[in-house]
Amino acid sequence: MLAGCGYVGPIMPPSPEIPMQVRDLVAVQRGDKIEVTFRTPARTTDSLAIKKFSEIDLRIGPALVPFDFATWAETAKSFTLVPPPAGDPFDPKSIAMSASIPLEGLLGKTVAVAVRTAIKGEDNYSAWSNRVVLDVAAPLNPPTDLKLAASADGVVLNWQGSQGAKGYRVLRQAPTDKTLVEMGSADQPSYVDKTSQFDVEYSYEVVATNGAAESLPSLQAKITPIDTFPPSVPTGLTALAGPTSIELSWRRSPEADVAGYYVYRSVDGGNFEKQGDIVTLPAFSDLKVEHGKTYRYQISSIDKKNNESAKSAPTEVAF
Repeated sequence: MLAGCGYVGPIMPPSPEIPMQVRDLVAVQRGDKIEVTFRTPARTTDSLAIKKFSEIDLRIGPALVPFDFATWAETAKSFTLVPPPAGDPFDPKSIAMSASIPLEGLLGKTVAVAVRTAIKGEDNYSAWSNRVVLDVAAPLNPPTDLKLAASADGVVLNWQGSQGAKGYRVLRQAPTDKTLVEMGSADQPSYVDKTSQFDVEYSYEVVATNGAAESLPSLQAKITPIDTFPPSVPTGLTALAGPTSIELSWRRSPEADVAGYYVYRSVDGGNFEKQGDIVTLPAFSDLKVEHGKTYRYQISSIDKKNNESAKSAPTEVAF
């Protein structure tokens, strides 16, 4: 009797052990360095898990036109990064990597940045990553003297601008944010954060920009804006005399935090006096009137923080 063992099926060729291409390379000039970030691939080109990298080759060199990776790589400067620790071959994951490249010898040049990885040796490199092209400019100093102030429209930011800056990025961290989040941009050294809310603490930083170049962030500043700002003054006040009352109406104040309105009345040229408690609707019936007298009225709006607006223009009616 004959006996045999082994796997019956097509013979599989050995794995070339070439990592997948890095596709998320980001390079930004920040201060006097080029900051590079990317994530290592988790698998090879034939879908095998990558346990450990033997080499990570980051390069920066002239951005040739037309561009050819082979020609570029011959003169590009290589920055060998320390590979990350070995991973779990049964649960491969991509690893975040970063590097800082000094600007020495790069000022005023247009450069290309790319990276490739290997797990076996020099003959088994991945394809080059996506290419990032940068115009390397003189370093920007970070903005200084960042000041914050609360306003009815939001948190107002003002700072000392950076020489050579063409614009600014504004970053904010709220209590629910794990990191600073970009809120917007400005051409001048000022910005109003209209999405801020009262009674919430915020931290802000500002970054100067010039094309793809940016400064280090300004010193962080914090504020908890407090609502001390009254609603807008009511408008459109009208008064109509009826048989037994004077009927007032006016336009509703547009602010979302308006709690109501106060009615003020003057009789026959006397002082204006508040009439009763807060009125929640933009209307009022004055039943305490006497025939033969002249009444004048003004309206103010008040918000939920008890901030009261100035009084409206008066309106007059004879009863």
